[in-house]
Amino acid sequence: MTKLIDLTLDLTEGMPVFPVPWYPKPDFKAVLTPEVDPAGRTASRAVVFMHAGTHVDAPKHFFHERGTIEQVPLEVLCGTTTVIDMYGKKNLEPITAADLERACPKPVRRGNRVIIRTGYTTKFWGREDYFQVSPYLAADAGEWLVKQGFSLVAIDFQTDKPGDNTFPVHKILLGNGVIIVEYLTDVEKITRPEVTMYTLPLRFRGLEASPARVVVVED
Repeated sequence: MTKLIDLTLDLTEGMPVFPVPWYPKPDFKAVLTPEVDPAGRTASRAVVFMHAGTHVDAPKHFFHERGTIEQVPLEVLCGTTTVIDMYGKKNLEPITAADLERACPKPVRRGNRVIIRTGYTTKFWGREDYFQVSPYLAADAGEWLVKQGFSLVAIDFQTDKPGDNTFPVHKILLGNGVIIVEYLTDVEKITRPEVTMYTLPLRFRGLEASPARVVVVED
C-alpha cells in the first residue's frame, strides 16, 4: 500500500519568522467575501516571504548570477531520496561529515536526494528560541554531501550555525549546484531508509527561493 507523508509546515499569519527587522511576516487579506460579492465568492491575497516555513533555496540565494528557482529541474526536485537519521543531535550541536558517513545508508547513488532528520522542527517549531538553538551542518558536512554527489539536501533544522553570518554551508552546497530544502516537519513519520520525495516550489521567475510543498511516498 502506498503511504503519503506531508513534510510541509503550514504558512500562517503569526508563524515563526527569523528574528531580524527586515524579515516580513506573512499577511493574509480577504479581497472578496461572500458578504460583498454577488456570486458569493471568497478570494484572498497572501504576502509571504520566499524563505518562510518549508522552502527551497536555489543557487541565486547566495550567487546572484546563478540559477533561479524556476530553473531548478524537476529531476532534481523529485525522485529517490536517502534518509539519514541524526536524532541524537542536541540543540546547537553540529552535524559533521563523520556523523553523516557513519549514519548514511549505503550505497549512495550520485544525483540522489537526501533527507537529514533530527526531529528539531517537529519538536520546537513555534518556540521563541527556535532560530537561536537549532542543530546545524558543519562545513565539512557540506563538503561531504557535495562529494557524495547529492543533488538536493532537505533538512528539518537550520543549514548553518545560528548566528554565523558567513553562511559557509549554504555557500558550499549552492556554490556546487546542490539545492537546499529547509524546515521540513513530521520527518519521524518516514519509516524507510530510502523513499521517493516530491519537492514542488512555485515558479517565481527570477527569484532565489520559494515556499514548497514537500511530500514523501513510501510504497
